[in-house]
Amino acid sequence: MQYTQSQIRELISISVDAFRTWRNAIPALSLHKGHAPSFTPGDVVAIAIVAELVRHFGVRVGTVGDRFDLLFKECRGKSWRSLESCVALIEIDNFRLVDASVAHRCSPDASSLCVPCAPIIARLRSALTATEVDQEQGHLQFPPTSVAVQPERREKRA
Repeated sequence: MQYTQSQIRELISISVDAFRTWRNAIPALSLHKGHAPSFTPGDVVAIAIVAELVRHFGVRVGTVGDRFDLLFKECRGKSWRSLESCVALIEIDNFRLVDASVAHRCSPDASSLCVPCAPIIARLRSALTATEVDQEQGHLQFPPTSVAVQPERREKRA
């Protein structure tokens, strides 16, 4: 399944302007042109990680945008199931995905940020299923009523 820009913005709750800025700053996002669905599930997780870094850690996308390419390359082509057990490890000059069980064994002599993918994917799934439930059937504008059967008309032939 592939996602459009508007679906991603809705899932991750980012504005059109923010997405446009990110697309200009991150080379991997600038490859996606137009409104056709072109984002993979891995791309959606990578964008959600970027959103997490911006919201909770104050990371400026314009400052490290070119290094986010590594994150997109790591996530692209991977399913949400395989990404659930990963942690995005953001180091000074590197972005990589590591298994959550080995994330605590990172190099203690380098500064890094650690973003677990499981809660992000849980939020994405929840948002997707919430929109599916809402769209199953809308409320009826008018109550159902029975319609009387009209008697058959006979046409006169000449």
